Amino acid sequence: MSAETTVETDALARLDNMPWTRFHTTLTIALGVGWALDSFETNIIGSIFGVLKTQWNLSAAQGSLAVSIWVVGMLIGAIGFGYLADRFGRKRLFLATLLWYGVFATGTAFAWDYDSFLFFRFMTALAVGGEYSAVTATMGEFFPKAHRGRTDALILSGFPLGAMASAGASWLLFSWFPPEIGWRIGFGLGAVLALFFLWVRRAIPESPRWLLQQGRVAEVEAIVDAVAATAKGSAAFERAGRRYASARFVPVKPSFLRNLRELGTGYRRRCGLASVLNFSQAAVVYGALALMALVILPEMNVPAADLPLYYFWGNAAALLGGLVGAVSVEALGRRTSLLVSYSLTVLAILPLYAFTTLPGMVFSYCLMQFGVTWAYITAYVIAAEILPTRLRATGLGVSVAIGRVGAMLAPLLLTAAYQSTGAPSSALIVLIMLALPGPIAAAMWWLWGEETRNVSLEEGSAEASDGRVPRARSVRFPFFAA
Repeated sequence: MSAETTVETDALARLDNMPWTRFHTTLTIALGVGWALDSFETNIIGSIFGVLKTQWNLSAAQGSLAVSIWVVGMLIGAIGFGYLADRFGRKRLFLATLLWYGVFATGTAFAWDYDSFLFFRFMTALAVGGEYSAVTATMGEFFPKAHRGRTDALILSGFPLGAMASAGASWLLFSWFPPEIGWRIGFGLGAVLALFFLWVRRAIPESPRWLLQQGRVAEVEAIVDAVAATAKGSAAFERAGRRYASARFVPVKPSFLRNLRELGTGYRRRCGLASVLNFSQAAVVYGALALMALVILPEMNVPAADLPLYYFWGNAAALLGGLVGAVSVEALGRRTSLLVSYSLTVLAILPLYAFTTLPGMVFSYCLMQFGVTWAYITAYVIAAEILPTRLRATGLGVSVAIGRVGAMLAPLLLTAAYQSTGAPSSALIVLIMLALPGPIAAAMWWLWGEETRNVSLEEGSAEASDGRVPRARSVRFPFFAA
């Protein structure tokens, strides 16, 4: 079918108004577990680096390099695989990234020296960055609009769950095995789980919304019919099904430069919002980890072997924040949830000035983890809803990449501030400054942005049926006009 041909179908309206089915449950688990595995791989380095430092006689600079290599790999993977998900489909990419992850996580487990470890970590990071783009783009494209925000948030809550698993697994492995063996088993465990859930993900069909962008209407309707077949017993669904009017779509074949150009013109403010929010939350996440690892726990003389326990409790608080986010995006709406969560994240940094005991500082760290997880989950839900299907994965990839800049800057700036003054308060001031763009952008979106709760993705992304980008309903403040 040519790019100029207009297609007409009510399949997406049926998908948006469908009741919850077993298919949706399976999809939630398959995507959520993959997200948790990404988190497992991202966070395990914090638990095992003390062991690696001893085993390979590493310096602090080499430790920083391991973090930088990881973040750079995620940055490249997010943009590259994000575009590929828009170009070749969601399913191919979320299968490819999970397989890639499994292969190179296995390589990490068998790393023979620090250089080989860095290589395998970089290659694994490419896949994890790609997962950020592919999973966040896919998650909202299947779910009924009444459940979309809550379900997306639950999928994203797999991240703190994976972080808890990495901390718990590291602590147990170091208790059961010699440290030089335990860390290898930890990486190997992530690889085995990834390959198992690769098989689970094979059952997920291609995104109907992406297929429609390619003009493959027959496949779209077949997939929606298959999902609907499990909901035929619902009288509400049968009644609603008779009310749907067909929508018209113009298929579009994406190209990398055209996607970037459109994100930088018609959708620059929405992509800018997602990028600022991602920068802020990533700076807080990685900055808080740097504070714990370089300042708080060492000053409190916490043994390296006990570090996973403190990360475990921090991520337990993060999981609670994710669950609160799953409730708030529907109960309060996207904009209010965004404003409250980003404001709480900055406020949660302040108690670190007052607490001078280990329990007090750990409490503040947990409060930060609670707030920032609630914040970034809400931000991802909004970003996936305000970008159109043809650009969704690319735009999310760009925002993730800009977020990784915050992830790189925060540890460097916090460490420099602390070393130059010797005062933890200077590092906290830097962290607050890096976090502030988040609540500022959230406040602006709350005042002038679109509320996308319980609307279709096409309406939420302001995507016209003729392919033009219309202006948002709220255009009083130009930064957030669509």
